[in-house]
Amino acid sequence: MGQRIRRPHHAAGLVACLLALAAAGPAFSADRPAFKSGLGLEYLSHAISWDEGAGSSGFSAVLVTARQVVGFGSGLDLALSAGIALSDFDGLEFRRLPISLDYESGFATGLALGAEARATVLRSRTIEIQAVGRIVSSIGFTKTWPLEGFAVEGTAEGKPTWAQASAGPRLVVKSLGKFVPSVSVSADWLWGRFAMTETLGELSGSQNQSVKGKSVIDIALGAEYELSPRFTVEGRLGILPYSGGADAVVSFGVLYVFR
Repeated sequence: MGQRIRRPHHAAGLVACLLALAAAGPAFSADRPAFKSGLGLEYLSHAISWDEGAGSSGFSAVLVTARQVVGFGSGLDLALSAGIALSDFDGLEFRRLPISLDYESGFATGLALGAEARATVLRSRTIEIQAVGRIVSSIGFTKTWPLEGFAVEGTAEGKPTWAQASAGPRLVVKSLGKFVPSVSVSADWLWGRFAMTETLGELSGSQNQSVKGKSVIDIALGAEYELSPRFTVEGRLGILPYSGGADAVVSFGVLYVFR
């Protein structure tokens, strides 16, 4: 009888990739660094697989973060972000528990942390080619649900942790004044783990379900618009195709420049 709950090594490689991208960019300028602070909103939708590919389901997340960007001049920008992540692993199954569970409990809250590096590798008066590396992760807070319909009391506790990383080139058009469009093609990885613990009377058990995204390529259109010398808004739409469908990433941000 199943119960329905109602409503990693990749990271080290990506950190090395971020460092390599920064090293590939021009040397730091002697100018004083420029600081930009702002807020970001991002929505992710991914198809995921688990049980070594035997199972599949959906994953979505909403990230609300504060961002700090440091521009070192000569085309090198580093950014850090932190905030709240709301993560939903709808349809994820846990079959190695005393009572099997299907996750249908909506968004779980967690701490979101991210880092990004952009290094200009080629520049002309009208276009710019950048190398971009990014990683964002969520460390979930433990969420508890009651197990209903049994003669004894029972609870389930879940804690999701995941990370998403990408790296690749970005083409930026600089000839349209305050409006700056861009297009990028990146390798993309999503991986994570959902730790579930179950207690039902004298029975107890736990299962760590590892997940990974089905898509590996992110094709994105982006744009920035300078509202004033100090305020800039930016947006991005990414499509991540995979066999049988496509995922999506949508983001929006506002940045304030400190001079």
